[in-house]
Amino acid sequence: MISWNVRGLNDPQKRLVVKNLLREWKCDVVCLQETKIASMNRQLVCSLWSCPYVDWAVLEADRTAGGILLMWDKRVLDKVEVMVGTFSVSVKCKGVGDDFIWACSGVYGPNENNERGHMWDELVGIQQYWRLPWCCLGDFVYYCSLS
Repeated sequence: MISWNVRGLNDPQKRLVVKNLLREWKCDVVCLQETKIASMNRQLVCSLWSCPYVDWAVLEADRTAGGILLMWDKRVLDKVEVMVGTFSVSVKCKGVGDDFIWACSGVYGPNENNERGHMWDELVGIQQYWRLPWCCLGDFVYYCSLS
């Protein structure tokens, strides 16, 4: 598994760099945050990950802000269900080899302190809805003010 804030994927040269590194790292699950892409399709996904067995779920960017792409190798994981929120994209998966069911969430957290509570509420909701072993990947921080 890999989680990476790519800070935008609109440049074809940057997509090539991502593709080459993903080929080298040989991951089964990839989470890219801050894609800055408002409309994701198969051609674009394949320009990022050369795995011919790729499947994905996406939280598309708002114009050119944010965006999360969660990809996996279908030879390893089957998609059971997808949940797309405001700050996350989550997939309920089943292992192809062992039928193990678990959840994976890709998160891109807000920069504004007053929005972080909403992100945590969203993540708690996902965990409570599925009640499964859960892996949470992404770019987010916990902020606590001691006043």
